[in-house]
Amino acid sequence: MSNTKELDYQYTGEFQPDEETKDSEGRVYYPYIPSSDLKEAVNLAIELNRPLLLEGEPGCGKTRLATAVVYEFTQKYLKKSENQNQENQNNTQEWWPYYIWNVKSTTRARDGLYRYDAVARLRDAQLMGTNPQQLQEFLGVDETEQLKERLKSKENYRELQPLGKALDNPDYRPILLIDEIDKADSDFANDLLLELEELRFEIPETGETFPTPNNKPIIFITSNREKPLPEAFLRRCLYFFVDFPEKERLEDIIKQRFGEKMKKKEKQKLVEKAIERFYEIRNSLENVPGIKQPGTSEFIDFLTALLNKDDVKQALNDLDDLSNKLPLLGTLLKTKNAQNRIQNK
Repeated sequence: MSNTKELDYQYTGEFQPDEETKDSEGRVYYPYIPSSDLKEAVNLAIELNRPLLLEGEPGCGKTRLATAVVYEFTQKYLKKSENQNQENQNNTQEWWPYYIWNVKSTTRARDGLYRYDAVARLRDAQLMGTNPQQLQEFLGVDETEQLKERLKSKENYRELQPLGKALDNPDYRPILLIDEIDKADSDFANDLLLELEELRFEIPETGETFPTPNNKPIIFITSNREKPLPEAFLRRCLYFFVDFPEKERLEDIIKQRFGEKMKKKEKQKLVEKAIERFYEIRNSLENVPGIKQPGTSEFIDFLTALLNKDDVKQALNDLDDLSNKLPLLGTLLKTKNAQNRIQNK
């Protein structure tokens, strides 16, 4: 790879996987078509070393943006093995460093930095305090020696987590996704202020200090606006609201995602009709209290189910009679109230 100082770290959206692609950890990458404003927001966040906070309705593509940047940087900056076979390309190539922190209601700020297993250290210490001869008979020579080595350093009992790994003196600017930050309690975002502002942290249990790395992480944070985020946290982020794609951009997304399956003319007609039906449903549910409009991810499931049908004519008929095709309708609408509203129109 090139010297990191030569990298411009600009996201263009020009590098797209031809089809579903998996990295060495089994994470899936799909084509992603960003708007020009979204590309500008990504590059501004990279330039200013600020987290990019992404809000928008569920299913509009917030989470997939990070993987799109990972894929592009992988293709632009990391060289593939010269002798690798095409069929093994996804599993053997080097991938851009990428960490995901999935936030839950019980998540604490420290959970993203490190875990320290004090119980394991206490257990090991108690084992070493037993009769050495009995311990060796019980564990064996090799495992006893490993236990002795492990007890020599507290660092052996701590494990860095996504944010901690991204701050652990990386070779390149890694990409970190903090997904659905609004799921945690109201104090969670405030507890991250120092780490996000100065990009450094300490581990009191081991006495380790992790200073601000030279290659600062590129951080994406997503929120579904379930809870308001504190002002002090918002001041440390760049903000972008991801709008649901207009019909023309959704068509581009579909072409990238389902290119091979859309080659036949009858399949193209099916896709056009599916998009039209999808927007009819979205528009009919707009501003209806208690009912969520289907998003891009739901539409992709919906379209996949249609394109997988061997009989295109039958798939077209299903679209015409969608209100009576509950399994197919269920790929778009996930509540009985939403389905009833479409059926009664």
